[in-house]
Amino acid sequence: IDMEDSPCTDLEIELFRKCGMQPVYFGEMIIGKNVPNLTYMLVFDDMKAKDVGWQKFINSPEWDNLKKMEKYKDTVSKIYNYFLKPTPYSGI
Repeated sequence: IDMEDSPCTDLEIELFRKCGMQPVYFGEMIIGKNVPNLTYMLVFDDMKAKDVGWQKFINSPEWDNLKKMEKYKDTVSKIYNYFLKPTPYSGI
């Protein structure tokens, strides 16, 4: 994938890691009522780590700069969280 067309950038992945988050998956919705929309799958040790990591991320000057980029226009208006638990046979 050409990173120019990718829904995320190396800077964004680096920022997730800097904020203590482990990135697993990034996706871009291409059809549906909530387009444009980006999806991130991140791993945390526990809910406290999730809360701390997200606060660092959303309050960071780096994220403030990234979300102003043209490629992110109209994609950062709402954040929805879904929590998944791995099954014993999960590869993730």
